Amino acid sequence: MNVNYQNVIMIRMILLFIFFSLPVLNYFWLAWSVQDSNFTITINPGATNSDSQNPIAPANATVPEGSTIIWLNNDSTPHLIVSGTPDQGPSNIFYGDYFSASESYNITLDNAGAYNYYDPTWSHIRGQITVVPNNNDIVI
Repeated sequence: MNVNYQNVIMIRMILLFIFFSLPVLNYFWLAWSVQDSNFTITINPGATNSDSQNPIAPANATVPEGSTIIWLNNDSTPHLIVSGTPDQGPSNIFYGDYFSASESYNITLDNAGAYNYYDPTWSHIRGQITVVPNNNDIVI
């Protein structure tokens, strides 16, 4: 049996390279995917009607830390999104400006916790965003 040892050595080197490269590539993939997490909440057409069954979708969301929340206004009326509740008023964690039809309001939530939000003009437009910790602590 005639074995070409140069080929065997080359295959072993390639396998070792792949084996040691995967953790590094995985680390960069996780870091990139965490930074690129956007979540869209849509203000639906007819949202200003207090009888609307679905003025905003989804009203409640769970996202990882560092996520950017995008409220997209698909209604024909300008809206304002603030943190807090209609009963207690603004909590001043975030307080947007009015944004018109086809416009959006964005915030990035870096800390875990529950964030209530609402539209002060249309108090039935409200919800909650739950931010959960990232458990991507990678040690190399």
